[in-house]
Amino acid sequence: MGKTIIPTITHTYRKLNLDNEKLRRANAKVTTATAYKQGDLLVLSAANVLTHAVDESTWNVICGQDVSIAEATRKASNGIEIPVYFGGVFSVEAVSLNGVLLATSKYDAVRAKATLNNIELSKVKV
Repeated sequence: MGKTIIPTITHTYRKLNLDNEKLRRANAKVTTATAYKQGDLLVLSAANVLTHAVDESTWNVICGQDVSIAEATRKASNGIEIPVYFGGVFSVEAVSLNGVLLATSKYDAVRAKATLNNIELSKVKV
């Protein structure tokens, strides 16, 4: 009889929202042909349209859901909005730029910008 090998799979989950009572949420339009990940740092335009932040100091809202390129194109074409967070307490270890988690060396800059945006980015003790 053959051997069954079960691979070891490791999944790291990083909780984004740390306090539901302080959460402030709104909805905004997405850009066509652009993927979004929950936790992405985004820029909200005066036209209520989201674009990805260039770096950790140029954002003003946090993405509230994953959206694929195809989904974003459909949503943009139909005027469907996605949730964004503009207030609350979040884990600094769970925010990202264009789907890539921030390096720890960027935490101070992103937390300073968060304070100016009335958002708290906390370091979570494990």
